[in-house]
Amino acid sequence: MVPVGRPATGWGDSFMNTIRARRHLVQTPRGPIPPARRDGGFAFVELLVGMALFAGLSVFLLQAFIDGMGFANRSDTKAAATSIAMQVMEQIKASPNPYTLVGFSNIPRMALPLPAPYTGIANATTHSLQASVTIVPDTNLLLSTVTVNVYRPVDPDTTPLVTLSTVLTSQ
Repeated sequence: MVPVGRPATGWGDSFMNTIRARRHLVQTPRGPIPPARRDGGFAFVELLVGMALFAGLSVFLLQAFIDGMGFANRSDTKAAATSIAMQVMEQIKASPNPYTLVGFSNIPRMALPLPAPYTGIANATTHSLQASVTIVPDTNLLLSTVTVNVYRPVDPDTTPLVTLSTVLTSQ
């Protein structure tokens, strides 16, 4: 008995069997490769190329991470220096008569803690910083210019890390 929908001759069955058999073989110039030999994994050259790409990407990411940590440390140091400069400036502004700067004077670049009357300046960080205060009075205009510089002692140049300036008037 012949199933419905199938040809009565056997040529279709043998054709489909040939297609199924060839589907699993890969043709090369030397002939077909059996499936067991084809699924053996990666070649040594492929592994070397993959490892070289991974190493290159890893070096790039590691360098980016190290640079980011350096920028974060520099930013943290600058924030601490800004805090110290603002503390000194607020202490000067809070004096009884800021224009005459009672008891306040110029101080050269020195490490914290600062001498009197600049006591009470707190460095809550582990960064070692130095500060200087420059006061320039102008009796003609009845004002004083106050500049606070904060330095990192490890910097080779004499450029301050943070500079704050204000003008104090007699009124």
